[in-house]
Amino acid sequence: MNKSLQYLIISFGVLLLLYFINASQQTRYKSSTESIFSVDENDIDRIFLKDPNGDALTLIKSDTLWSIVNHDSLVTKSRQIDQFFEKVIGGKYDMLVSKNPNKWGKFGVDDSSGKNLSLYNGNDEIITVIFSNKGQDYSHNFYRTIGKDEVYRTSENIFYMLNTRPTYWGNKPKIESSDSTKVN
Repeated sequence: MNKSLQYLIISFGVLLLLYFINASQQTRYKSSTESIFSVDENDIDRIFLKDPNGDALTLIKSDTLWSIVNHDSLVTKSRQIDQFFEKVIGGKYDMLVSKNPNKWGKFGVDDSSGKNLSLYNGNDEIITVIFSNKGQDYSHNFYRTIGKDEVYRTSENIFYMLNTRPTYWGNKPKIESSDSTKVN
């Protein structure tokens, strides 16, 4: 075997070894997604939302129907409820961004600047989470569970679904007119 072929084989072996080392190093940078909530949606019968301005809204489930507390004139939009359970309750996070309570304000998840979401089963609180959309990345949000120091980044934007406006969650019922009142 001549020397140039030996150098070629050795170079190829070194490059192959460097490739496998690099590939094994890259696995720690892959983001994984995990669920924000470890709650069965059937266990939830009350949802409480509060924004930093003090506006609040409570949704209550009786049997299988949801209603908006103190807004009996509105019919709950089932699509909003379904999307809430799919995107928020079934939501995922993709990374831990901080374990330092001193940085809660930076991420907008301190007690005074984020939106609170509390889930209940009967009179028992299941969990309270503070969400924020602070930062320049509008395709993700930050959140922190009350009683824990960790701040996580959601895998998609769900902040807009934590709306405290009653008309976001419900519509006035449509009043059907009778045929005798129609004018031709």
